[in-house]
Amino acid sequence: MGDETEISQAIKEGVKRGTWKYTATIKYTNKKLEELRKSLSPGSNSKTFVAVDSKTGKIVGSLGYYFKKGSRLRHRIGLGWSVHPDFTGQGIGTKMLSHALEDAKKKGFKRAEAEVAIENAASLKIAQKCGFEIEGTKKKGLLNDEGRCIDTYIMGKIL
Repeated sequence: MGDETEISQAIKEGVKRGTWKYTATIKYTNKKLEELRKSLSPGSNSKTFVAVDSKTGKIVGSLGYYFKKGSRLRHRIGLGWSVHPDFTGQGIGTKMLSHALEDAKKKGFKRAEAEVAIENAASLKIAQKCGFEIEGTKKKGLLNDEGRCIDTYIMGKIL
């Protein structure tokens, strides 16, 4: 089983249990899994970090940052992260985010951004622990898998 499959299984579990409010996809089709696999490969416009359970060897969290090569936005990254519901509250998200921010800074990026659902208290807490500040609000910023619009915070951090 590839990393993309394990990452998608953790996401599906969060949606099933209702701990995740949106996933940016209704379901993981073969096409969506292939897109995820490509994003994990070297040379893509993204970098992915995973947290692995030391007992089972399974992926229990993932974080990705993406960037635009060769554009006027090439100095900044956008971030998204997730932790399997069985492993929340253990500092995994905070550790992944801290590590990713260090990596991005070493690579010369100057700014990090994340869009966080206002009702997602756990992600908001992780972002704030890592030094992100709320820079604004988007009304109906995201559409969840059930078709409901969710207000979001736009969060930023200078690296």
